[in-house]
Amino acid sequence: MVTVEEVEAFVQNCFPQCPLCGSTKGYEVSGFAKTYAQCRSCGAKWMSSDFPKCEEITHIYLSEPAHDGKGTPLKTPKKYPITFWQDAASVQNALKMEETKKNEEKKAASSDLIFQSEMTDQQLDDLIKKSLEEITRWDYGSTLQGKGLGSLIGNTSVADATMIRELRAIFEQNKIIIIQNELLRRAILSHKTTDKP
Repeated sequence: MVTVEEVEAFVQNCFPQCPLCGSTKGYEVSGFAKTYAQCRSCGAKWMSSDFPKCEEITHIYLSEPAHDGKGTPLKTPKKYPITFWQDAASVQNALKMEETKKNEEKKAASSDLIFQSEMTDQQLDDLIKKSLEEITRWDYGSTLQGKGLGSLIGNTSVADATMIRELRAIFEQNKIIIIQNELLRRAILSHKTTDKP
């Protein structure tokens, strides 16, 4: 049976630098079967049933990211080949790809918002104009054509159709109020910063 020190030396030999932080401080081996190795610098922890064999590591997975969160996207049950973790460029590329994917998902989610905080005042004014146009489309004289309600038209009573139009108009009015409040908030903040002595 191998000792903790032998496993630590073996892991250090396989990974002279931590795949996430690049530190050469080594690893602390833990677990009943000595299957975990944690970077002494960043705290990232890997798991492999190959560690206690001290012969060859075929696959390894990240069981805990670094203390600062680095590596979180790679913390999966997926076992990567050792060559992946030994190639710093591969690890960094995988992290960048996951970060890009996360940013795209965040951007997609933010598109559901009424407005984004980084929008200019002119863009907010344009949104107000667009909502005003939408209100006129949903006034009493409008039809329910378009807007994804096509199949609803045939099964909708006049009262229900009227309620749908009114609710849609109210929704657009509320959007306008929210955007106007943001414009007012910006104006007040701008005024406060310019009035400081």
